[in-house]
Amino acid sequence: MSTLDKIKQNIADSINAALKQQIVQSADLVYPPKPEFGDISLPCYNLAKSFKKSPVEMAEFLVGEVALGGTISGTKAIGPFINFTFNKQTLAQGVLSEIALAKNQYGLNDSGGGQKIMVEFAHPNTHKAFHIGHLRNILTGEAVSRILQANGYKIIRANYQGDIGLHIAKCLWGIGQLATEYKEMVGQGVKAKAEFLGRAYALGSKFYEEDEQIKKEIVELNKKIYSQDKSVKRLYQTTRKWSLDYFGGIYKRLNTKFDRLYFESEVFQRGREVVLENLEKQIFKKSDGAVIFEGEKYGLHTRVFINSEGNPTYEAKDMGLAKLQFAEFNPAKIIHLVGPEQVEYFKVIIKALELILPETKGRERHLPYGWVRLKAGKMSSRLGNVVLGEWLLDEAKTEILKIMKGKRSLKNKDEVAEKIALAAVKYSILKSGINTDIAFSLEESISFSGMSGPYLQYTCARIGSIMKKANPKPQTSSAKQIPSLKPQKITYNNLTEPKENGIVNKLARYPEMVRLAAENYDPSELAKYLFELAQGFNDYYHAVPVLKAKTEIKQARLALIMAVKQTLANGLELLGIETVEEM
Repeated sequence: MSTLDKIKQNIADSINAALKQQIVQSADLVYPPKPEFGDISLPCYNLAKSFKKSPVEMAEFLVGEVALGGTISGTKAIGPFINFTFNKQTLAQGVLSEIALAKNQYGLNDSGGGQKIMVEFAHPNTHKAFHIGHLRNILTGEAVSRILQANGYKIIRANYQGDIGLHIAKCLWGIGQLATEYKEMVGQGVKAKAEFLGRAYALGSKFYEEDEQIKKEIVELNKKIYSQDKSVKRLYQTTRKWSLDYFGGIYKRLNTKFDRLYFESEVFQRGREVVLENLEKQIFKKSDGAVIFEGEKYGLHTRVFINSEGNPTYEAKDMGLAKLQFAEFNPAKIIHLVGPEQVEYFKVIIKALELILPETKGRERHLPYGWVRLKAGKMSSRLGNVVLGEWLLDEAKTEILKIMKGKRSLKNKDEVAEKIALAAVKYSILKSGINTDIAFSLEESISFSGMSGPYLQYTCARIGSIMKKANPKPQTSSAKQIPSLKPQKITYNNLTEPKENGIVNKLARYPEMVRLAAENYDPSELAKYLFELAQGFNDYYHAVPVLKAKTEIKQARLALIMAVKQTLANGLELLGIETVEEM
């Protein structure tokens, strides 16, 4: 239990003691809208009903009854709320000692109890471009996975990739028109090969929509791919590997990995069998030569699971996938991170699966996320002007290197620029609510000020620089050093500045924010908190002397800012962002 959790429980216990009933829980406490109201409040609406008073009367009654001392230094009633003020020194002692001792474990909890959750994300289709939308999917999926792990869940990272279907046929047809270029690609790197596949797909997709004869050719080609016809098998396998090699490089660059890679090619037959097996149970029915699921019975869409040609659709493939996932891992829950256009689709999939496998009821969840666009305009892989995910990372790095041009003394400049660029893109995407559409601005993302990844990295590096100045390596044996920052040797009573109290309060809430981000499956809860913490530190450092303060005060202030750095680093780690020592 964190320091703040203990204080909240103490407040709840004090209220219950005053009421002589176990009626108030720590979860009932809320944070006031203004700091001058107090540090934490209890709305008295429910209590008022129980004690047959008005909420205002209830709050005023409690002010005179709740015992002070320990963690509570004051109470006051404001309207229907009783507001509590923490004992600042007690809070600082508890929170800063907790952070200093826990270090990179600060904020972790075991609320998940080791429960297994499969987070299924990424989902790039082979033979197609890896665009900025995939980037948001991966960054969000990885952050959600890390945040859930921080809350005690055992995470299985899964990636379901479309390596069979009409998009493959479009690409292979396009390759046929670019035969000379295809031969030249054999000796090229994975990035060049992936870009070529993107062009071939765009070409095939264009002609598929514009030319009926070519459309028929692509449909026939698709049948050959499904049947593993020898005439296309080698080309299919070669180009599939090109895509997977390219995706693997991106996963490594983004510092994400998967426990299981699933493919449509391994589940399509299984999915077809599942649907046909459940025809007799009347979960599915035949209609005009196809097999459908009558979603209207459940207030949903009716969808085709096996088409009139006998081929399984995406819906049937998802049945095969689900059976495989539950058989292999038996997770308590599977979270599918897929775009908002699939909301109605997943309602049908989840309902059909519940009827086929009743034991999966309540264990499948679709987690949609908003669209991503550059502020310049819309993306479209079909039209061939897709914004590539790796292009965005490379652009960010190029701009960061321009900013760092004067940093000649900086070691490993390219490595540092890569970390800053990744932080810029990751934070820019993760700071927005998961359901929010994003108009991505490269300029804003790489800014070293404002709400950005580089700003948070800079804040950590700045604190590191301050600590080095406070505790330099001795030049001689008689050189004076700042005493070790051991929690038990710090006099926290010296933290009396209002800005210091504000930072301590903010640090105390970090474990709560980690829990909240997990409950809502939303990394933006944590991203916004980290920015506010960094902003609070920078405002404080501009206003309050640290290195020039008297020794005991300096020690307390150094302990405070080190706690800020540790908490920022912990939170950034959960977002998949690395800190840097120098920028």
